[in-house]
Amino acid sequence: MKALLTTLLLLIMASWTVNAQTNVRLNIVLNHVQNLTIHPDQNAVTLTYNDLEDYRRGVEVVKNSHLTVFSTGAYEVKVKLANEEFVKLGGQPTDRLLMPQIKIKARPVIADQQVVLTTGELSAAGGRIISSDKPAFDAIYDVTYQGPGGEELIRYAEKNKTVVFTNDVLYSIETR
Repeated sequence: MKALLTTLLLLIMASWTVNAQTNVRLNIVLNHVQNLTIHPDQNAVTLTYNDLEDYRRGVEVVKNSHLTVFSTGAYEVKVKLANEEFVKLGGQPTDRLLMPQIKIKARPVIADQQVVLTTGELSAAGGRIISSDKPAFDAIYDVTYQGPGGEELIRYAEKNKTVVFTNDVLYSIETR
């Protein structure tokens, strides 16, 4: 009899334990996210022509770790100029420089990334410089800006004076 009461008591306690359990559904929601960041210390790029060789061959500036890309899917990075002409700083509104052939190219900091890289020429129409069929988690790119050589810029130089022309370069990330 005592064994029967003990068994009955254990069954009652076990049924309370079973009945005390419940469940909750856990959902994981994954949204498509893309982010393109320019290194905060590199918000200006200056192509400086100092001597004969600079005018003859052109100049080049490499910005290390210039762009960082995050994308949950395939992506393209495009670049363009904000305006068709460069504006002379401190000059008249009519002091403008038609677009010189400035080339731009990206190179991944980590070489094993599976991306397609294209050397682009900066223009108001823009173009693709990076393309990937795969997602990227903080993919970092060095960017090279290359100013032209030759006679193209000589006519804008002024005697005994430093002349600066400016324009904005716009980067965008888009879904492929």
